[in-house]
Amino acid sequence: MHSFEWQKQLRYYVGSFEAQSVVIRQVKCNFLYQYEYFGNQTRLVQTALTDLVFLTMTQSLHFFYGGSPQGPAGTGKTETIKDLAKALG
Repeated sequence: MHSFEWQKQLRYYVGSFEAQSVVIRQVKCNFLYQYEYFGNQTRLVQTALTDLVFLTMTQSLHFFYGGSPQGPAGTGKTETIKDLAKALG
């Protein structure tokens, strides 16, 4: 399971039963799932650009950097970040 195509996916792992923790992994990053309910909302369509933004933002969060996607208006930057927050949330 050292293939980068597998590692770059946002994956959820359930920890031990006693700890009842869920760990979210992407490449070398680990995040604890925070059990935040955002309601029943529609999901964003996953494209190659969405995957790239997810990968870049999780790496920057891992190293305690911020992120500010830039680009033309109406390209889905805000929606992509909201969807990542729901996935981590």
